[in-house]
Amino acid sequence: MGFGIRRKYILRSMHITVYYARRPLPSLYPLTEPTMIIIPAAETRFMVMAPGGENSRPDIDPSKNMIGIRIHRRNPAYEKIMLLRQRLLKYETRRVLGLRKPSTNKTNAFGARWFQPHMVMLRPSHGILENLTQLGQQFREKFGNLVFDKFEIKIVHRKSMRGFYKTVENT
Repeated sequence: MGFGIRRKYILRSMHITVYYARRPLPSLYPLTEPTMIIIPAAETRFMVMAPGGENSRPDIDPSKNMIGIRIHRRNPAYEKIMLLRQRLLKYETRRVLGLRKPSTNKTNAFGARWFQPHMVMLRPSHGILENLTQLGQQFREKFGNLVFDKFEIKIVHRKSMRGFYKTVENT
């Protein structure tokens, strides 16, 4: 990616997260299938990967958090991303949700309250200080389109969480 950021802070296997759950989703199995989603970089914005991180706030230190990009709703690829997301919402059973409200295209039952398709790109301690605007401008100038060619459901079990499930669309 460059931009004066050391390679060790750039994540590998970048992907767009279209769905995330902290509980096992019954009948959901790993899957990989081809897709073609082209995202104009001009319709992305950098953000701190923290609640409310899409807006610059004095209480959020970008250098201590992961950094990613979010995909605008006006992005031509947004509807295709939402179609992938909708395929997963049917797995949110009452047993999985408990007292949570089901996810929609705009809301999340798990994780952040408001859903935005996003791609995490940098690990914490990356050296970026307060303003992500300049980095975002350089990124949008250098990259014309971001291309994603497969839809993948990954099921990841972590000891600290019972049945952490993550569904992503990978490059």
